[in-house]
Amino acid sequence: MYLYERKLGSLKRTVRNKARVEGSIVEAYLVNELSTYCSLYFDPQIETRHNRESRNFAPDIPSSSGIDDRLSIFKVPSRRLFEKGGKKTILTQAEIHKIHTYVLLNCEEVRPFQWTFDEWIRQREPHLDAVARDKARDERFSTWFEQHVMLGSGDFSDHLKSLARGPGRYAWSHKGYFVNSYKFHTVTHAAGRVTHNSGVCVRGSCYDDSEFDYYGLLDDVLEVEYYGVGYCAVVLFKCTWFDSPDGVRVDPKHGLVDIKYKSRLRGEDYYVLASQAEQVYYTPYPSGSKDLKDWWAVVKTKARGIYEVVEMAIDMLDDDNVDGEPFFQTNERVTHHTSNWVNEDLDPVPLVTGELNLVAINDEASEEDASDHEASDEEEEFEDMDDDEDNEDELMLSDHSSDN
Repeated sequence: MYLYERKLGSLKRTVRNKARVEGSIVEAYLVNELSTYCSLYFDPQIETRHNRESRNFAPDIPSSSGIDDRLSIFKVPSRRLFEKGGKKTILTQAEIHKIHTYVLLNCEEVRPFQWTFDEWIRQREPHLDAVARDKARDERFSTWFEQHVMLGSGDFSDHLKSLARGPGRYAWSHKGYFVNSYKFHTVTHAAGRVTHNSGVCVRGSCYDDSEFDYYGLLDDVLEVEYYGVGYCAVVLFKCTWFDSPDGVRVDPKHGLVDIKYKSRLRGEDYYVLASQAEQVYYTPYPSGSKDLKDWWAVVKTKARGIYEVVEMAIDMLDDDNVDGEPFFQTNERVTHHTSNWVNEDLDPVPLVTGELNLVAINDEASEEDASDHEASDEEEEFEDMDDDEDNEDELMLSDHSSDN
């Protein structure tokens, strides 16, 4: 009913003369229809309701050169919450190392180098297990990648070299950001507001009993720039993550997600790419029972202007389409129904062109036989009627004679 209530509310707000409520609504509705119709003939440069940017619109930042040959990680459509806002901060060496390593491990163009590094670390230190190799990748991959690109013999692009040198020391901190058709606010900026846009969800790499989606709160938005060819910046979210899976539970029947808001994920993995983030909000349970007191319910929001469309694919057998000809369904057998016969399947009888006349003659002959048969039946009925009349006359005469 919310849609109808919202429509009725918009109509009530158009009332200017309370003595003529219906007339006010009709007049406002006609003005709206006429203005909408006339706006279709305006120039595309004039902003109307048809070409107006959406509320969470995030344009792609163009390259300074004519050809946009930047890496894919720099082409994420996004924009700041306030164009003139932002605070310049200084990153520590530990923060720069963590940010740079995370950017490298999530860049599509750097993925082949990750495989090369894994082979290199296996050959150099074969005694390391999978956990130790992952730790070595986090600690040494950025240094290895810089030496491999800058000092190697391969022909690498300028953007790849700019990425290998690492980000700058300074970064811009923002209170909010538009990305993925969401509007995100930091926790401090959202304090005291009715709406909560600081909930963040990042999908896990796999789904099983021991790994879930990661849920957290947005603490800061960092815009890190890589100096080199053109403007190359990466937007990262610094979040406080809830403990997973100990602090996250999923209802197996309905799929409802709850998080324990007092639990925190251990470690120093605070950063994620803004392009990986989805928006959620957390709401406490109204019940004050012990099993629900420390838990919040997770509500996933839908992005504006983005709809999930399920593609339906129809698989056809190879025999249905022979030599590229279209397939039509045909009835191979004919079912014959009579009152005295049980349903049985009869094969269709093929007719040759020369046999059509014979079939027509047989049909005419059968019709004549049927007409003769009907005429003979009528004559027999008349004869039966005459016999009945004669019998009645005889009975009447016999009765009369008996009376005499």
